[in-house]
Amino acid sequence: MNQILKRNGKRNKRCIGSVMATMTALLLMPMNAFAAAQVQGKINNLYSIVTTIITAAGAIVLAWGVFEFASAYQSRDTAQQTDSLKKVVAGILMCLAPTIINLLK
Repeated sequence: MNQILKRNGKRNKRCIGSVMATMTALLLMPMNAFAAAQVQGKINNLYSIVTTIITAAGAIVLAWGVFEFASAYQSRDTAQQTDSLKKVVAGILMCLAPTIINLLK
């Protein structure tokens, strides 16, 4: 009787081991998710919000740069004119950032 229990114990261990290996293999296999459209829609919404914020900030920087350039031009300060032109170029790039990103896609 003791020998029968020992043999069944080994068999049970092998059976449990194979069941655990099968379950692990099933869990590690990739599963299809059919929610890609919802995720893509949320990413597109986030993209549009970020591009709108960048464009608005670019418009503010552009207006600030133009105002500073006009002030520097009137006072004939070349260093301030150079700094303000950098702001103007940065504002233009920020306003055109969504278009540039779409061209790079």
